[in-house]
Amino acid sequence: MEPMCPDRRVRKTRQRLRQGLVKLMRAKNIQDITVTELCAECDINRSTFYLHYSDVYELLKAIEAELLEVFAQHLDELITILPAKEAHPSPEMCGMFEMLAENADICRVLLCDNGDMAFLQQVKELVRRRVLDGWGAMFSRGENGTYDYVNAFAVSGCIGMIQCWLEKNMPIAPKEMAAMAETMLSGGIAALQ
Repeated sequence: MEPMCPDRRVRKTRQRLRQGLVKLMRAKNIQDITVTELCAECDINRSTFYLHYSDVYELLKAIEAELLEVFAQHLDELITILPAKEAHPSPEMCGMFEMLAENADICRVLLCDNGDMAFLQQVKELVRRRVLDGWGAMFSRGENGTYDYVNAFAVSGCIGMIQCWLEKNMPIAPKEMAAMAETMLSGGIAALQ
């Protein structure tokens, strides 16, 4: 998830800061985390921290932006295959859950524990814009149309399913979760068409 930096030391420092912030956010909200505390957790100097970020909020926003970018790439792939797909589960949906598993530490913190509610809203808006707007032609958008209901069902259902999976420490393999998500989404959408 970390963007490529030319300097290996920069990448390593940013990774340590990311891991340290995730560890601290498991126990407390972001507004209760200080740069001093984060630097102690990561065993780096404050001056090193300030070479990369102005405060813990900037670090968090950078992590969230990276995660949203990767999430958006996976959603773009899903638009083309759902609800009509060839394989079950699709490689695209499997890729989505594998990405979530690979980034489980930060996803769990941001979406479940002491996460940023604004980030959760960004994820929901991303799902709505990228996926559901791609399917919008299948549903009536009128005053009593089904589009808003499909939107609410898919967004809340998918996010809730991901949160539950992360909170339980991912006891089900990503491929099985992908199959379950596709079955639920396809069944729900088919019932409304």
